[in-house]
Amino acid sequence: MKFYTFLFIFYGILPLGYAMHRASIVTPLNDSNEWLSVSENGIFQADPTIFYHDGYYYLYGTNGDSDQQLGFKVYKSRDLKHWQGPIGAKAGFALVKEDVFGSKGFWAPQVWFEQGKFYMAYTADEKIAIAVSDSPIGPFKQDIPSTLIAGGKEIDPYVFRDKDGKKYLFHVRLKEGNRIFVAELKRDYSGIKEETLRECLHAGLPWENTAGSGWPVSEGPTVLRHGSHYYMFYSANDFRNKDYAVGVAVSDNVYGPWEKMGTSPLLSQNNSGFAGTGHGDLFQKGKQWYYVCHTHFSDQQVAPRRTAIVPVDFSSARDTGIVIPKFDSAKFRLIDTLDQSAGSIGVAFGDPFILYDKASDQYYLYGTGGTENGFIAYSSKDLVHWKESGKVYDGKQPKAWGTKDFWAPEVYAVNDKYYMYYSAHWKENPNNELENYRIGIAVADNPLGPFIDLTGKPLFDPGYPIIDANVFRDTNNKNYLFYSRCCYEHPIASEIAYWAKSKWGYKDVEESWVYGVELDSSMQQIIGQPVLLIRPPESMNDAQSEWESRSVFSGEINRRWTEGSFLLKAKGQYYMMYSTNYFGGANYAVGYATSASPLGNYSKSSTNPIIQKNTDSGGVISGTGHNSIFKDRNGKLRCVYHGRTTKTGDQRMVFIRDIRFDKNRQLQIQTD
Repeated sequence: MKFYTFLFIFYGILPLGYAMHRASIVTPLNDSNEWLSVSENGIFQADPTIFYHDGYYYLYGTNGDSDQQLGFKVYKSRDLKHWQGPIGAKAGFALVKEDVFGSKGFWAPQVWFEQGKFYMAYTADEKIAIAVSDSPIGPFKQDIPSTLIAGGKEIDPYVFRDKDGKKYLFHVRLKEGNRIFVAELKRDYSGIKEETLRECLHAGLPWENTAGSGWPVSEGPTVLRHGSHYYMFYSANDFRNKDYAVGVAVSDNVYGPWEKMGTSPLLSQNNSGFAGTGHGDLFQKGKQWYYVCHTHFSDQQVAPRRTAIVPVDFSSARDTGIVIPKFDSAKFRLIDTLDQSAGSIGVAFGDPFILYDKASDQYYLYGTGGTENGFIAYSSKDLVHWKESGKVYDGKQPKAWGTKDFWAPEVYAVNDKYYMYYSAHWKENPNNELENYRIGIAVADNPLGPFIDLTGKPLFDPGYPIIDANVFRDTNNKNYLFYSRCCYEHPIASEIAYWAKSKWGYKDVEESWVYGVELDSSMQQIIGQPVLLIRPPESMNDAQSEWESRSVFSGEINRRWTEGSFLLKAKGQYYMMYSTNYFGGANYAVGYATSASPLGNYSKSSTNPIIQKNTDSGGVISGTGHNSIFKDRNGKLRCVYHGRTTKTGDQRMVFIRDIRFDKNRQLQIQTD
């Protein structure tokens, strides 16, 4: 799809946070240069391009998955979600070095279809060549191994055909830096017309050389024509630099002069959320445009570079006619060979929590349900394939203090031990309270238990029922416990409660509130008194009242919840995520509030809710809530929560989604 003339231009993508500072509770990303274990389903094609032909999208790029064969792999998909491959004609490769020019450095392919043949322009040995095939999966070959240009070093070819049928080769020459040039191609692709060679641009703006290198880099050109203007999208900085980013230049002539648009990159780690974002290409699915690009493997590690896709919308400036691109940043996603966005992971749990255990290099999933009087766990190597691993905590043990309703376990690795914080109905119940919940701690030597209660009693007794423990260790090594006071016997007078009682005839409207309290260094004793942090809004005019009060506004129930809290430290502040509305209903949803300190004053986000049902807009998911956050083995933040689908009914299913932060530090969850 890179060969033809298209229209567009860009804006920003929400950033993804990489650091969740929980010290030893969450294992940090390995800072070594060695590759970390990666998902067997990941696609690691740098400098990617996607080419559409006969009902399929074909993905090619610079191979990054450590395969010893040199050349280019190819993947295919009908819908951009379900990718197959590699499916190249030669053991997954569409092109192998034995069939063409080149012995090393196979980079940046481009594929197009012309007069019954498929063409691939590519780089090898820092030279540019073109190979031909009868199929998009190859094998691409040359009758006589050869290059397009004699002498010098050139990389990153981009073949552009103008409206008059003339063809041009945009490419990078290694000359006092990486500089972008253009020349007209001979019609048979046997070479360029040397007399037409022109330099287009080189890195000169501050953002294009943030390291102050003596070899400035501009590369990866993609050129499009819209109306009477030509647009060049290019990347600048060394590809190993986190500031590798995308800019655009415009010209009214294919040879230039090219004028750079603005003084900042249009796409970078500051708005994509991924270090090293760049060298991409545009393609179209129906009327929707998409941008495919690569990112660094993680914030700490360059290779293998990941492949990502994001939708792009375009509009024209009225005064100049120049097209303006806009990324649908909430849908920026890394791609792999399994569709992890279409539904749940297939595990039936409520209140899910995932621990990545570095010692075993496994993920462990805990939650409510699956057994009586205790908890089971699931394990996985890749967050896709989950195996039930049996009962890890049994409520019928000598030191057990709970009798029923074992809920919301969270497990933390601390000093070679694994601590489980959970909720249950306390057996010490002299007044026969219907809800007598407390929080306890059990410990094990293994993520799969058996977890043994430490003391035979709850962590502490605040004098009211509490659930949904979340433990947080700050960067100063202070520990905190967050929990929810139950709605039970907690009627609250407010404007909203008065309205609900008048509307629905309720006697009272009860509320649950989120509290926090400091823990000692053992994480087993509280320090001081709990502090109220989050509660439902009181006023009908409160901006949060609509979404947080849907259960009472609809007459579903006479309770209002703030529960399932989870604290995240990122972007220089604290994010308290919480769930509201009836946990058994469709309106259960997630919002967040921010503070300058763990027990400080929290301000709810104007973007709430960030996770909610989509059934009102044609989706199949409702009852979404009680989330937690974890780091995967690559240091990437993920959100796990439960929801109900039209297929699974009342059964709560587990979903895993990505997290992002925009330029204003607002948190977003990628949901369907």
